[in-house]
Amino acid sequence: MGLLIGERAYGEEWPQEHPDRLKLYGGYQKLFGIDGKFRLDGSKTGLGSTFDWHDGLGGDDDDDMLRAGFEFRFNENHAIGFSWYDINLHGSRTVDDDLQIDDKIFTVGGGIKSKVDLTVYRFYYNWSFYHSDKTELFLSPGMYFGNFEAKFKGNLVFDPDDFNPVAGEDKVKEKIQAPLPTLGLGVEYKIFPRLKAILRTDFFYVNVDNIEGTLAEFYFGLEYRVFKHFAVGAAFDRMMVDIDYKNGKPKGWELDMSWNGGLFYGALYF
Repeated sequence: MGLLIGERAYGEEWPQEHPDRLKLYGGYQKLFGIDGKFRLDGSKTGLGSTFDWHDGLGGDDDDDMLRAGFEFRFNENHAIGFSWYDINLHGSRTVDDDLQIDDKIFTVGGGIKSKVDLTVYRFYYNWSFYHSDKTELFLSPGMYFGNFEAKFKGNLVFDPDDFNPVAGEDKVKEKIQAPLPTLGLGVEYKIFPRLKAILRTDFFYVNVDNIEGTLAEFYFGLEYRVFKHFAVGAAFDRMMVDIDYKNGKPKGWELDMSWNGGLFYGALYF
């Protein structure tokens, strides 16, 4: 009886009379290997400095956060889904080369503190074009929404509008929104009746008018069904984003970031 756990014997299939329609999941994600470059042009001073997150700002290499989402399956071949997570990073260092951020210039010898908040929303549609007892293949067009907010604060800042070349302590705050459509391909493979592997990759590239950008995500995970309506999972996630707005109306910017993630989650099935 101990192995039945109120359901079916270990290793047997779950009943298929009522297939899963809704999946709700949430868990802990550890980001590591965070890297990035930024550029924020000024409306008056023109092209800004391209600076490295680590070398230029002394930024964090990792972050701890929550990740959540859902997937609703209309029928055997069609489903929609959503996922969300929020990245909060901090940096602090002494400026060793002038940095122009927006219309401010953070000068050599001064200190600069930075904070970056990147919220990622993903909406997607899955079309399952192949099914077997063990394997499901699906095409997954979708949309990523990235809300990027950066704050920089320094104690030796040159302001072009000020007759005094050193304006003392000053700060820059910038918000950027970047919607990116993607096309993905994925596979779910049932290794054992209760254990499945999930592999998915998403990609996007655009070069239209003043915007050039790429996005690529690679996801590989394992999920184990503990009970009929509950599963646990672990996954590795790799994300790369590079967007350059060139024209400067009123000002241009560049965001180039990449990170790795280890995800541990629980999921409810209905």
